[in-house]
Amino acid sequence: MPTAKQRKSPTELFQLLSAKWPAAFNAVEPKPLKIGILRDIRAGQHEMSEEELERALRVHTKTGKYLVSIVAGAPRVDLKGNPSGEVSEADAAGAKGILGARMARE
Repeated sequence: MPTAKQRKSPTELFQLLSAKWPAAFNAVEPKPLKIGILRDIRAGQHEMSEEELERALRVHTKTGKYLVSIVAGAPRVDLKGNPSGEVSEADAAGAKGILGARMARE
């Protein structure tokens, strides 16, 4: 098990994802990821542990820029950047709620 010094930061983990799948993982202009993308990533990468992979996705999908991209009807993308489903009303409402709660705390 990695020690605290060996543990990769969320930024380092995101950079690994972005280097391998730049069409899906863009920090400047994030796009909604397809439902189930974690399974696709697991099948195509072996550089990160399960915990690191889940942490990288959790951090990325909680960023303000990512949450702003979650708009009802917006296309979700697969690892190659191809459309793969759409953002649902419920997902859009959830993202809006998280953003609203953050703004209320500020």
